[in-house]
Amino acid sequence: MAQLEQRTASEVRRRPARPQDASLLKRWRSESSVRLYQPLSDLSISQLRSDVANQRMADLYRSRGEKFQWIVLVDGEAAGWITLLVSNWEHGLGEVGYALGSDYQRRGVMVEALSDLLGELFDRTTLERIEARCAIGNLASQKVLERIGFEREGRLRGYFKLRGERVDNYLYAVLRADWLR
Repeated sequence: MAQLEQRTASEVRRRPARPQDASLLKRWRSESSVRLYQPLSDLSISQLRSDVANQRMADLYRSRGEKFQWIVLVDGEAAGWITLLVSNWEHGLGEVGYALGSDYQRRGVMVEALSDLLGELFDRTTLERIEARCAIGNLASQKVLERIGFEREGRLRGYFKLRGERVDNYLYAVLRADWLR
């Protein structure tokens, strides 16, 4: 654990994504290390800007809205992003996805950023279950999820297509009751 502490000695924070972050999102989404395990669509800067402009963070705390995005900051520098998709407010179901730019990977940054977000979501929203999926080859993402308390619930065979091949994913989830213990 001392090694993790050294790697995360930087200040890790997050802030809601803003339309002017679209060029950052575009750049990160095009990095080969980010695309290695994710089938990211090639969206234009204007599409990304519009997507972020449509989010209303206040809706998150009123149990409304479907998609919310944050920029992860390391010592004030933009390092990556986290997305929350709410599939059903009535049942309190959401899903997170995340990525860091190449320069910030494997430094413990996402463990801290995602853990902080989960604490806020379970404290301030009606979400009860947060899921995450990752390609079975994405060991780094699996470690992030397991370190912060997600449980692997199963294998989703042929979950998505990546570079022309069907890719299995693991399904992870954390429940509010687990988190608040």
